[in-house]
Amino acid sequence: MITGIGGLNYDIHIKTLGKPVLFDSNPAGIYCSAGGVTRNILENLARLDHECVLLSAVGMDGFATSIRQECEDAGLDISRLWVSEELPTSTYVSMLDPSGEMFVATNDMRIHETVPVSYYKENADVIADADAVVTDANLTEEQLQTVFELAEGVPVFADTVSAAKCKRLLPFMGKLRFIKPNAMELAELTGQPCDTHDQIRTAAGKLLESGLESIAVSLGAQGCYYADRSGSSFFRKLDCDLPAVNVSGAGDSFVAGFITAVLEGSEPEMAADFALACGKITTLSKHTVDPRITQEFVFRFLDRYTGDR
Repeated sequence: MITGIGGLNYDIHIKTLGKPVLFDSNPAGIYCSAGGVTRNILENLARLDHECVLLSAVGMDGFATSIRQECEDAGLDISRLWVSEELPTSTYVSMLDPSGEMFVATNDMRIHETVPVSYYKENADVIADADAVVTDANLTEEQLQTVFELAEGVPVFADTVSAAKCKRLLPFMGKLRFIKPNAMELAELTGQPCDTHDQIRTAAGKLLESGLESIAVSLGAQGCYYADRSGSSFFRKLDCDLPAVNVSGAGDSFVAGFITAVLEGSEPEMAADFALACGKITTLSKHTVDPRITQEFVFRFLDRYTGDR
């Protein structure tokens, strides 16, 4: 069982049909779905054959109803969600250009910061007994402190979410099995430039020295950089140049792929390849979580696009 503790949103993706024009109405395609970093990771994990329990928050609105249905359809256990009678369900709006790249996003995630720590303690059983815990920087430091105390002895995988929130994870580096920042978030976490491969390598090493066990830095079309405390480190990318439809959710599926490979005992290179394949597959779909994701589908994708190493 994998327990996810973190962000759950109602996502609204807006993809402009032409070059975005500020201060004007832009023709666009609009797609809505359940989202949120931890929720997305867990849905991917469920599609990759894991039993998953989600601890998160919703309001009492139509967005919550839609999210519940999508989570149940994907096989997630959402029986323990915390419900706010005051705040709306967390909502995320992303604006994509015609290539599928996000150029701006907004969110209202106040509800997550109001979840009392007593909620996590009431659900201590599914945290302490989990095979792995997934969390993200949408939680406050107080909430994260409680989660890490309850998850003592359980491997914890975390997503940094954004440059604005990633520092919330800094006090817990020594308790983390894995994090996945992008280069901007890595720079924010370390206070060091991360514009070149050498700079990324140095910055990632700084986090490992602070006690972090392993890290994968997502580099978009350039793949990822992986390093861990055992001394393994490498840059990795797939030999696939298929154009993106929607990049939203790709990082979440990467994390799910990495967790799946690690729990099955894969070596770091294989774990990175599997994670990259999950991420790339997601960019080829309009969905935040591609419903085609299965272990069999990912391995077929890998057979086609990893090439000779």
